[in-house]
Amino acid sequence: MLLTALAVAVTPTFVQVAAPPPAQAATRLAAPLKNDTYVLSSYYGPRCMPVRGSSTYHLGQDFGAASGTDVRAVAAGKVTRAGAIRGFGQWVVIDHVVDGVKFSSLYAHLIDGDRRVKAGQKVKKGQHIGDVGSTGTSTSPHLHLEIWRGGYGSGKAVDPLRFLRKRGVDLTTRSIRNYPRSVPSSCTYYTAAKVSFRTGPGTGYSKIRTIQANLKLTAEPGAGSGEWRQVTRKGRTGWIHRDYVSPSYTSHGTRYVLPSSLNLRSGPSASNKVRVRLPHDARLTLLRDGYRNGVWQRVRYGSKNGWVSARHIALDRDGAQIVPDRTGKTFAWVDPKTLNMRKGRSASTDRVLKLRRDERVRQLGRVSNGWVKVRHDGRTGYVSAVYLRSRR
Repeated sequence: MLLTALAVAVTPTFVQVAAPPPAQAATRLAAPLKNDTYVLSSYYGPRCMPVRGSSTYHLGQDFGAASGTDVRAVAAGKVTRAGAIRGFGQWVVIDHVVDGVKFSSLYAHLIDGDRRVKAGQKVKKGQHIGDVGSTGTSTSPHLHLEIWRGGYGSGKAVDPLRFLRKRGVDLTTRSIRNYPRSVPSSCTYYTAAKVSFRTGPGTGYSKIRTIQANLKLTAEPGAGSGEWRQVTRKGRTGWIHRDYVSPSYTSHGTRYVLPSSLNLRSGPSASNKVRVRLPHDARLTLLRDGYRNGVWQRVRYGSKNGWVSARHIALDRDGAQIVPDRTGKTFAWVDPKTLNMRKGRSASTDRVLKLRRDERVRQLGRVSNGWVKVRHDGRTGYVSAVYLRSRR
């Protein structure tokens, strides 16, 4: 039998599939400031504290601008916060939903947060919502802008420059100037006052030791947790509250040199090396007061730090070394072994009383020609202010 193969033609069936619609472009947002009215300064990310009490991780973008410059909403939304707030000074926070994306925009350091808008108010994209200021923790007029994906506080802060660039707003091309975007390898800080150095970020952690004012600290950019800063002092790493960490020396008062010249020494002793000879009337910044019962004080002169004998510096150019106590009364203590209280403002006048070291006197008038009127043990007279000190 001969088998014949039959070819059967089968006509294929085609199903018409609709082409996907073109991708819809993201809604274009608005710039928070007009073109050519700002400079880009501090960027999003880890940083060194620019001022005392500031953060070590910048959650936003800073725009340096003239005070009073219009601040505008980056998108339509609803104001959730407006007015005063610690740290930011005056602020506005707006919730938005754009292309299904929920986010919040935060505008800080304004002149008056609730002058242009109120909490609960709806705003349009590009609406004037505030004015550039320098309120709160700020060194000069600028706008601090934060973008929170998912909502302020509950979501996550993202880089405002990148977020807005993806939505049609390149802020780097609209500015007058862009400062370099770089992160230092290390930060240098100083203790702002005598403070506890702890093992963790809170007062519940044990104290490593107490650190005196204006001593050098180092830290990594971004190191910190909430209100605490992780720092290193002489090879030991610990934690200090942010209010006591400063990027610069903190003045504890002004003093003036009394003699024709005075040695600024490397340590609190006459045996320490002389760093520089200070002229009469030289103005000193007090870095630490009352070392060893006030005999030596740590000061800064120009760019040099050192120690000077407390008996040779004064609160003012007339030689006052006297400060008010907590009651508002003004007292001082005798520094030398003995000190004559006299009837007049001269060593040639009669002696009223012989004062001894560490006895307290009350100031009764202003210092004049180096002499001050005082009272002690019911007696009144005059003493040379150079021989008085402000602390016992």
